[in-house]
Amino acid sequence: MKKSIVTLLLCGVMVLGLAGCGDPGAKDAEKDFQQSQETYGTVERESCDVLVAKFNTEVVDNSALNPASADYLTEDDDQYWYGLLEGVYLVVVPETYTGDPKTDIVDYMLIYADSSGENGDEAVAYAKHLVKANDNAATELEIATLLEEAKAQAASGKTAYNGRGIAVGYLETSGAYQYQVLRFYK
Repeated sequence: MKKSIVTLLLCGVMVLGLAGCGDPGAKDAEKDFQQSQETYGTVERESCDVLVAKFNTEVVDNSALNPASADYLTEDDDQYWYGLLEGVYLVVVPETYTGDPKTDIVDYMLIYADSSGENGDEAVAYAKHLVKANDNAATELEIATLLEEAKAQAASGKTAYNGRGIAVGYLETSGAYQYQVLRFYK
């Protein structure tokens, strides 16, 4: 019995000693993470409801477009889809879906539009409002540049960064396209 207790104690000491040595790979990963935060910036964690409210404020204060409404909310594939116009949606994707937009933290948001072209100009206007809702300091020129860069880089799978915690991506399929706003958290 004494041998097994001594053996367990020695094993514990060895584990603690190894853990204290430090893993150079972990230090490199931490340094890469800090550099990413400095390059791309970060934003505060916000719930789906808070960011939808910010989006609606941008839309209502700066256009004649329809705001996102719970009356036109559909939950599908662990995402919140708000109908804005025929074939145009605001989609909110939480980090972890619970079914409660008041508490679900946003991972990313997007404007989804059918490729029919019927409301293409409005979809781009909504995308601009979405960027502004996620980065209130962004100017109209910065927003237009982000959207253009995202579209230009879409084929390579890259996104356009603003250095303040968000990136804009563009994805096009045979039947639709998306302007995505990704959020970077600490």
